[in-house]
Amino acid sequence: MQNYINHENIRRYHKLIAVSESNQCRNEARHETLLRLLAEERAKDVGPGGSTEE
Repeated sequence: MQNYINHENIRRYHKLIAVSESNQCRNEARHETLLRLLAEERAKDVGPGGSTEE
């Protein structure tokens, strides 16, 4: 179940980052937070053998 949640969070962060990157008036603090959250979620999503699954 946790693996499913991690994958859904990663998908959500990717979408939010894409929207943020396309916005010329983006909030840099929010954008950096999204990038950090994505990195943290990817770190949780380490599969067997140490490789990330995506």
